[in-house]
Amino acid sequence: MMAASVFAQAAVSSSTNPQENATPQTSPTPPPTEGPAPRIPSLDELDQAFKQSSLGKAADEARLHAQWRELSNRIINDRDLVEARANAGRAKTDLEKRQRLRAYYTMFYDRMRAQADSQELKGYIDTHKTQHLALLAQNRVRPSPAPAATASPKPKPDLRPPEPPLPQSQ
Repeated sequence: MMAASVFAQAAVSSSTNPQENATPQTSPTPPPTEGPAPRIPSLDELDQAFKQSSLGKAADEARLHAQWRELSNRIINDRDLVEARANAGRAKTDLEKRQRLRAYYTMFYDRMRAQADSQELKGYIDTHKTQHLALLAQNRVRPSPAPAATASPKPKPDLRPPEPPLPQSQ
């Protein structure tokens, strides 16, 4: 019983007097670095870095197409554009229609480019303009001769084969 009381007394004395046995504990110090501390960018710099990073070609294309579509919807119903489009539809010949459509697409895409915010969107608009104007070209159609040249028909030359020579007697 005496041993139990000694242990109990030792436990009570160590818990009631923590200053007697307390040894200061130090936290481990980090190893010294060999250069300057790494630079931590500010929040504004991080925001700019993430705004400029690309999510991939397909995502960039979809974003640019959405911006292009929004801009197109905003200006498509301008009075002069509607008139130019209707004027192209009233053309009498195919050549005249292509010329009027060329003027319409040029006006339409120039107006879109003027309202575009970024250089990236302006490049995308220029690409679409080039594609639309290329559709109007008819590279495989030979131009017809001028109407004045066909007014007086030329006489056709007589294209009979020459007569064979007669056999000569010896």
